[in-house]
Amino acid sequence: MKQYSLQKFKESKRIKRKFKITLTIMIISILIILIALYLANSDFRNFIDVHILRKEISENDAIQLNIDVEELSYVNVFNNNIITINGGVLTFYSDKGKEEGNLDIILSSPISDSDEKYLVLGDKGGNKIYLINDKNIKWEKEVEGKISKVSVNKKGYVSVISSGNTSESDISVFNAKGDNIFTYHLASTYAIDSDISENNKYLAIAEVDYSGVSAKSQIKILSIDDVQKDKTKAIVHTYDGEAGDIVTDLNYQDGDNAICLFDSYIINITPEKDEKLYTIDNNSTLFADINLDKGYVKIEKESEEIFKSDYRLKISDLSNNEKLYALEGNVKKLKVNSDMMGIVSGTTVEFVSKDGWLCKKYIGSKEIKDIYISKNIAAIVYKDRIDIITF
Repeated sequence: MKQYSLQKFKESKRIKRKFKITLTIMIISILIILIALYLANSDFRNFIDVHILRKEISENDAIQLNIDVEELSYVNVFNNNIITINGGVLTFYSDKGKEEGNLDIILSSPISDSDEKYLVLGDKGGNKIYLINDKNIKWEKEVEGKISKVSVNKKGYVSVISSGNTSESDISVFNAKGDNIFTYHLASTYAIDSDISENNKYLAIAEVDYSGVSAKSQIKILSIDDVQKDKTKAIVHTYDGEAGDIVTDLNYQDGDNAICLFDSYIINITPEKDEKLYTIDNNSTLFADINLDKGYVKIEKESEEIFKSDYRLKISDLSNNEKLYALEGNVKKLKVNSDMMGIVSGTTVEFVSKDGWLCKKYIGSKEIKDIYISKNIAAIVYKDRIDIITF
């Protein structure tokens, strides 16, 4: 009798264990299906976001900064603030739309770049630059020639491209204290962009030669230590694009990886090698952007009707692992900043994280002039106001 009871007990445990395993597999399978549907099917995702996760907001739910945008010479987001320039004054607004400080900034045509706690401002066509840290001017300088591009890294190192001197382009590098470490001259080519690696070891220069029958692009990687000793021996790697390939953007990521956007492909260049990451197809690639912390983004036309979406946002790391996000409608603009993406479709903006998840969906009622984004805040710009969104 005891033997029978023991066997019955063991059989009961086995059945319960099997039931738990089966139930767990079913739950995991359902979750996988739901996640796949959420990412791929816009109707299902919209239902979940609106009715369950409450990620959709209207313009009436946003903080509104009532300001005449037409009078501003500059709008951006920096360090969890909305920033504007009007009449020589840089103003900081909080995520609640409250003015938190201002600085005297004399720039006729402001251009900028930011990385974490640093913002560099330059006067396009002029010669003045400012480095902003938090809400303070860390330093200001004047360079020779006319400024066309500025860049800053996480350590506060700045590169400035200018022209109009004896060379076609000059690239001046400043440290976080404002010391001009060196200026590199391009005698016959035009610098399109430049950036400094996160460890301050390398300067990448994207340049174009227009002297031939077809324009030709080249990327140079310079050792910042070596260029101060002997500029002729400072180049540690050179990439030559094919005739007609035009480089348009450059961004240092994840150590020594200089990600370069050409009009027909994206390439990763390090001091040791170069590797093509993605080929742009003019028939299917709507937008491509390299301004992530790690990787690149593209929006491609969707060919599979099963997912009921017009476009697919594809977020790729440097090993080309992809995360997908389905989009619908007429996509007009893509903005990327570090680990956040903003996709404008008509009067709607979808803010998507680098992991491919919707953070917030904004529904407006009229045409959006522009958007600016960072990790925690976004500015949606109209002609007569700026709507502030937080994540």
